[in-house]
Amino acid sequence: MTQKYQRLANIVSQWVFDHDFPLSWLKINNHLYKKLRQGSALNSQMESVFRTVVARYKTVQEQMRQHSYRYKAADNKWIQGSRDLTWLEKPINFQRPQADLVRQSNYSFINGMAQISITTFGKRTKLAFTNKGFEKYFQNGWKLENAKLIHNQGKWFLHIGITKDVADFDREDSPQIVDIDRGLRFLATAYDHLGKTTFFDGQKILLWRKKLLENRCLLQSKGTRSAQKKLKQLAQRWIILRCFSILNFPKMKSYLF
Repeated sequence: MTQKYQRLANIVSQWVFDHDFPLSWLKINNHLYKKLRQGSALNSQMESVFRTVVARYKTVQEQMRQHSYRYKAADNKWIQGSRDLTWLEKPINFQRPQADLVRQSNYSFINGMAQISITTFGKRTKLAFTNKGFEKYFQNGWKLENAKLIHNQGKWFLHIGITKDVADFDREDSPQIVDIDRGLRFLATAYDHLGKTTFFDGQKILLWRKKLLENRCLLQSKGTRSAQKKLKQLAQRWIILRCFSILNFPKMKSYLF
């Protein structure tokens, strides 16, 4: 089923690419459903194919919108422009066999959630199911969404989306707020609700890192047995370097914990 789903997704993707990127699954459904339904055993999953392709194109569209381009005009002024799906040179390709399943229509829980029933060709397949460790996500307040069936390295995985409506953040209920931004020039910059800002300088770490990189390049160029032994020692020092900020800046712990 996943391979047929993948094949249809690529056919729909090609159609979307050839028809100026219509991003309405209803429009795609009106044009392709009868044609694809005649040559495919997929039934209720057909709608999921259209939704999957549209969602993927919308994701790429948003990514391209966020990464604009710049060019220098004849008057030496930089002009910035946005990208859209027309920049694509070929349609989106679905490489991994997969299938999106709709809640209650393509998959459902039965026998007191002891089993899960999944739509396949011909009939529904019933499999054992346990929610051990995830009991809270199947209680009141959580809503089960569509699931994605994936085959990877000889195993099958069913990824079920779960959502929950939560109240908007109220700053009065949480008056003590600390924001921590990690970086290289400054290991961390902490800012609290009172407007106090603390910087943790990272110059010593950068100098130490530069020295370790130079030593590693020198040892790798030699290629001797003693050089390999020294490289292993440097690898352990890299681990110490990552922990250096916590060990040498006790003030930082008060912000982190």
